[in-house]
Amino acid sequence: MTAAGDGDRRRGLILRTIYALCLLGATYNHWVVIARYGLLWDYDGLPMASAIFWTSLAFLDPAAVVLLFLRPRAGVAATIAIIVVDVVHNLWILALYYAPVLRTLRETPGVIAQIAFMVFVLGTARIACRLR
Repeated sequence: MTAAGDGDRRRGLILRTIYALCLLGATYNHWVVIARYGLLWDYDGLPMASAIFWTSLAFLDPAAVVLLFLRPRAGVAATIAIIVVDVVHNLWILALYYAPVLRTLRETPGVIAQIAFMVFVLGTARIACRLR
């Protein structure tokens, strides 16, 4: 393996580790909600599909973490899918139930952090997939 190839692999591993740490932080947050309110909480009356989606992230996020290291390309793809769907879904909920969205975004730093993570993942995914 060339030194350049080693550097690509190392950068890919570093990026996947950052993704994993962020997903583990999200996993922790989802499990705190489950511990506090239970698996069947409706998030104060929001649509059941939304509640199911948010609860499912307690399982999907750590599954993506495992994939990031065992099957890196599948893990990066799963990370992209999870964060893009989560951001789109959360913005839809904000627009539908908590308009105006821009004011609400100022009051919800977690959503801003998700958007930043999404931009980071989308901008670095190609490098994160480098295995050779």
